[in-house]
Amino acid sequence: MQLPGGLVENGARRRDWAFHPVSGALELALAEAGEQAASTPEAVTRALALALDRLAGEAATRPRVAGLCVGDRQFLMRELDRHLGHQGGWFQAECRQCGARFDFPLDYADLPVQEAGEGYPQAQVDMDGRQLRFRLPTGADQEILAGLPEAEAPRWLLRQLANDPEALAPLAQTPGQDLIAAADAALDAIAPGIVLRVQTSCPECGGGNEVELDPYRALARGSDNLLREVHQIAAHYHWSEADILNLPRARRHRYLQLIDRARGMAE
Repeated sequence: MQLPGGLVENGARRRDWAFHPVSGALELALAEAGEQAASTPEAVTRALALALDRLAGEAATRPRVAGLCVGDRQFLMRELDRHLGHQGGWFQAECRQCGARFDFPLDYADLPVQEAGEGYPQAQVDMDGRQLRFRLPTGADQEILAGLPEAEAPRWLLRQLANDPEALAPLAQTPGQDLIAAADAALDAIAPGIVLRVQTSCPECGGGNEVELDPYRALARGSDNLLREVHQIAAHYHWSEADILNLPRARRHRYLQLIDRARGMAE
């Protein structure tokens, strides 16, 4: 599978990527990345830089990960959740019709991926007889936006994404809502992306509901369960934390099964 968008460097677009094999050390580093980052965009950059073995033909450095468009980052975070063994599962929603809370199953593999449109990663906007070009926002843009007042964010981002920020000046001293809306629509038309909303029916009243999916669920998985597993293996075998964390996850879980069997807790 390739990135739906990809990195454009030196005039070439590359879409290949690969994750490191899953180990306890990687799982712990990912959990701590989510716990220690100042914002979700920063946590995503940290997590992907740790998890990716290769990105667009080269090492997955933090600047290169931050340079990915938002859709690619969301795609990779969902793939990371799958890589960590979570293929989807049960999701919870609250019915907008009757207020009942209900669970519904979802498999990530069933969700389509939107490929980047023509001209990626730039789009053209015609406004008042002028042709303006804008690029798609990246993780680096998101990290800066996270620290800006909400009222300032749209206009700051528009200037940030413009190929020629000076060309915006004749249109207005501060870009207006018409230009912001036109740029948003043009960029949405070429943006790659994953499904972020699904339709499901309430089992209580049968009402239809649109449910938002969090593309960053992998960040919500803390370190407590993993550390309990490390504690259990260390207490039984007296191995070091580093040795246990370096085990492939499947082997770590096999040792946990053997410990349970030895204690008479499993057949």
